[in-house]
Amino acid sequence: MKRMMMSIAILFALMITFGQTIEGNEAYDEITSIQRIMLQASQEVLTAENELNMEIVHLEVDLLIRDNHKYVYRNLSAGWTYLVYAEGEVGMVEDFDLRVMKQDPVTEKWMEVCSDTRPDFGAICVIKVEETARYAVDISVGAYDNGFTGCHYFVIIGHAKPD
Repeated sequence: MKRMMMSIAILFALMITFGQTIEGNEAYDEITSIQRIMLQASQEVLTAENELNMEIVHLEVDLLIRDNHKYVYRNLSAGWTYLVYAEGEVGMVEDFDLRVMKQDPVTEKWMEVCSDTRPDFGAICVIKVEETARYAVDISVGAYDNGFTGCHYFVIIGHAKPD
């Protein structure tokens, strides 16, 4: 775990260090490169931690194609208020959607607790967790921009740091 965290930290440091020149990089291909979404995610992590005083508990970057959905499953703990934020690549996504569902511990059925389907390239949900349970984050694209049929995205799950 320590090695993985160190690798992620190094990756983010490199992305931030070289972020201003990614378009001048020979390996950079605007359509297929993950560099742009990593920079978007890095900026949101910095904002969440430095300005909102949040602890990031999950960060994921992946590729979403056509009208597929991606899911993140996570146990969320009682007594915490969680922020779930997801964003598609700027210029490729016109409408990025997010739904958060809670699994009933007895029936195992999923119940929607929050959604953001506003037409924007990002989506946000805030969830006050009253009982520890398994949650699913459903990430999808409502509409692509500029003729694209896929994009990179990131999702961040965090909560306020305890006093």
